Amino acid sequence: MKKQAIFGFMSAAAIALFTLATPAIAVPVSQTINLDQVFTGNTPDGPAPWLTATFTYDVGSTTGTLVLQSKFSDSDFLQGATGVTGWGFNIDQTLADFDCTSGTCANTVLTSSLNSGPVPGGFNFGFGWTSKNRFDGSDTATYLLTFDSALDSTSPFVANGSGWLSYAHVQGITGECSGFIVSGTGTLGTSEGPCHVVVPEPEALGSLGMFGLGALLIGVFLGMRRRDC
Repeated sequence: MKKQAIFGFMSAAAIALFTLATPAIAVPVSQTINLDQVFTGNTPDGPAPWLTATFTYDVGSTTGTLVLQSKFSDSDFLQGATGVTGWGFNIDQTLADFDCTSGTCANTVLTSSLNSGPVPGGFNFGFGWTSKNRFDGSDTATYLLTFDSALDSTSPFVANGSGWLSYAHVQGITGECSGFIVSGTGTLGTSEGPCHVVVPEPEALGSLGMFGLGALLIGVFLGMRRRDC
């Protein structure tokens, strides 16, 4: 009996020691937000998604990494350092700090209510770039985010009251157009489709041609009268 008791005690002690010596395994979480819908305005150049944001973190940690990725074609770009914020999100955690570690860093980062143009529901975390530091082409920007509270298995990046996770104001669409793109399941606004360069109708071209011919004939007639005088 004593031997069994001693053996049981030693086994329990060994298990307890092993448990203390083994560190808790971090559970990684990764969330990708694709902006692939036109809320209103014109459709950006190239295939969707036109922008992606990937947030990764470990459950129980207070920090995470947000990578912003542009997949624009042609002359499309983001700005928004003033006025309508270039790219916005909605988070349900309080940010303690943020630091851009690489890439085309935004000139302005806002952590309160944003001017999101026509996209409704409210957003509270956004990025803006100046005209000399546009976010375009295949640009990326990596941010280390620090939160006031430890993160759980549910990402802090969530849909707002209108069902939108994120929005962006895309400018420079071929034809000097712009549009708002979104990620989420809300109700879309009115899309104008691809941007088209306005050209005169054939009737208008004909009218312009007749006007030009008339002006030319008048000029020739006046010139002949001056020579006869």
